[in-house]
Amino acid sequence: MAEKMSTAELRRRNRRNVYHYFYNADAPRTKQEIAAALHLSLPTVTQNLRDLMEQGLIEYAGLIDSTGGRRARTMQMAADARFSVGVELSPKHIRIVAIDLLANEIAFQRISCPFSNDAAYRQQLLAAVEAFLDAFHLDRARLLGIGVTLPGIINEARGLIEVAPILGIRKMNLALLTELFPYPVFVENDASAGGYAEWWNRSDLDSMAYLFLGKGVGGALLIGGRPYAGVNRRSGEFGHMGIVPDGRPCSCGKRGCLEAYCSVSRLTDDLDLQIEEFFEKLQQGDADCFAIWKQYMDDLAVGINSIRMVMDCDVVLGGMITPFMEDYLPDIRTRLAALNSFGDDGRYLHLGKCRAKANCIGVALHFVDTFINE
Repeated sequence: MAEKMSTAELRRRNRRNVYHYFYNADAPRTKQEIAAALHLSLPTVTQNLRDLMEQGLIEYAGLIDSTGGRRARTMQMAADARFSVGVELSPKHIRIVAIDLLANEIAFQRISCPFSNDAAYRQQLLAAVEAFLDAFHLDRARLLGIGVTLPGIINEARGLIEVAPILGIRKMNLALLTELFPYPVFVENDASAGGYAEWWNRSDLDSMAYLFLGKGVGGALLIGGRPYAGVNRRSGEFGHMGIVPDGRPCSCGKRGCLEAYCSVSRLTDDLDLQIEEFFEKLQQGDADCFAIWKQYMDDLAVGINSIRMVMDCDVVLGGMITPFMEDYLPDIRTRLAALNSFGDDGRYLHLGKCRAKANCIGVALHFVDTFINE
C-alpha cells in the first residue's frame, strides 16, 4: 500500500511540475522541450500532457518549423480553463472583477450600491454577483470561487470582521458573507488584497510595502514574496500611524492618523468635488486645489518616509488616486529624498499597475494562487 501511495504521489508531483512549467513559460512549448527542462522521460511527459489536456488545462498552440521530418506540435496553458471573481465592498459602490488563471481581466462592473450592514444589502450583493456572471456569460462550472474584500480587520480565527470604521462595522460575523454564496468564498482586507495584486504584477520586487489611498488609507506587507499578516492580522495598517500629535480626527476614533490627512476625502470633501474634478481644477491652476494638494503631498511624504524607515523596502502606491499621480511622481520623490536620513533619492516609490481595480484583482487571486499550487 505504501508503495502505491508513493507512486501516486510521484504522478501528482510530475503533473504539478508539468503544469507549473506551462504556467511560467513565456511561449508555447513542445513535449521534447518539457522533457528536457524537467528531466522527465518522453512517455511520462506524454501521459501528463494527456491528463492535463483532458482536464482542459492546456491546449494546442500550433506547429513549429521543422529542419527535417514531421513538424512538432506546441502546447500552452489554457488561461481560460478556470476563472475567479473578486468583489470589493465600499461605502457607496460594489466593484466586481473576473480574472483568468493568468490574472487577465475578463470582465468588470462597478455598481452604485450604498453599504448597509443588514440582510437586504447582502441579498443585493448576491444578486449583483449572479447578474454579473450572467451578463458576461461566465460559466459557473469553471468558477474557482468568490473573493470579497472590504476596508476592515479580518479575524479568521474568531470568524469576525473585527472593525471596518468607514463601513460602520464592529464585530460582524464573517459567516454572513461566506454563507451567502453557493460557491467557495474568501474574505480579505482591501489593502492586503491590493498589495498582493501589485506584487503579483511585479516580478522585480521580492519584498515591498503597499500603501493604499482611498476613502480609507491602508496597506500591506509582502516579504520574500508572501504576505505578512502580522500576529493579529493587522500589519500594514499604515493609515493609523500617527503623523500629527493631537491632529485631525480620524475614522478610527483617534487623532492625527495618516488617514485623516491622506484619504481621498481630503481632496474632495472640503471643496465638494469628485476626485476627477479636483485634479482637473488642479491642472487648471485653481488656488484652493493647489493649497490643499501642497499640504496633502507634504503629509503623504511624511507617511511614505516613515514606512521606508521601518521596512527598508520599495513602496508601491495604489488606490483611487493612482491614475492621477503620474505627473506628480517626480515631486513626491523629491520630497522623499529630502526627508530620508540615509540619502535615498526617492526612486523606491512606485505607482501601482492595477490602479483602482487592485483590491478586486488581489482578492480574486487567492483562488488562482490556490489552484495553481494545488
